[in-house]
Amino acid sequence: MAHSRKFFVLLGVVVGCLASTVHAQGGCEGGAYLNPQLFRGEATHQSAIAEQEMHAFISRTGLPVAPLYSIRQINDITFSGKTPYCWIFGNPVIGLQSGYKVAVVNTELVHPVVLAITSVPPGAPTDAAPVALSSLPPAEQRTILDRLKRSRCMGTTAGIEAAVVKAEGICAAVEDISPQAAIGQQGLYARAAFAWEPDNWTGVTTRETSAMKASMKGLAGRSEQVHQARLVVVPTQGASVGFGLYVHASVPEATVKKAVAAFQGLNAPSKPLAIALDLGPQYSFVVPSADQVNKMAAAIGLSR
Repeated sequence: MAHSRKFFVLLGVVVGCLASTVHAQGGCEGGAYLNPQLFRGEATHQSAIAEQEMHAFISRTGLPVAPLYSIRQINDITFSGKTPYCWIFGNPVIGLQSGYKVAVVNTELVHPVVLAITSVPPGAPTDAAPVALSSLPPAEQRTILDRLKRSRCMGTTAGIEAAVVKAEGICAAVEDISPQAAIGQQGLYARAAFAWEPDNWTGVTTRETSAMKASMKGLAGRSEQVHQARLVVVPTQGASVGFGLYVHASVPEATVKKAVAAFQGLNAPSKPLAIALDLGPQYSFVVPSADQVNKMAAAIGLSR
């Protein structure tokens, strides 16, 4: 009887340990992917290619590969009603608001700007190219900045550019527009052009490379004068880091370390993978310190 009692006590301990293990593994499932192709407005099949690349890369990290959920905004995480995702790959707006642990981020800086659709100068040409704010006289710069603080801008929902512009209060308000395949930034320009009037300036939150190539050509507006309005590229004072990996609290530390090593060991990625991870030519994945995470949060208007 004594041996039997010991056996059942031991069995109970083993079952208890197994139950704890199952519970720990069951704390999350799969991962969530904020596809950068959505922000670029690429076609659906190109977004699908990026998702395939992400799936293949994650399989090398030790993190669960499936199910892989596509997300567009923070509500897809916080109000999804699903078992929590084990990991998120996305920008700091999504990652930091999720409450997940920052595992590793791409330190390439993102410098947002506002493409401001401003006044119509006398004799202005049609659909002229944008000009940099810094190229204008100081007094005119101050006038534009002051007017923008009373104007409405358009930004992509969960976009890092919109978040930084909001945090710095460059525009009176930033209207969030959900990213859509095959539309992207051009959709923001179209919304801003249609809303613009001579006494009602508008703007678009974007990146400098995109803003400097922008044009009102072919866009419809409430006022035809929008095609003579001067486009001015207004930079933000701050910047943000790029996409990164964020992990759920139930993911074992050993798994997190393996995943971090996979990102930091990424060398000469294929072009499709670089697109899927939103990598530029100077990408570098690092594990941020607490101070760096606080700065990441501050840049997008979050307090930690």
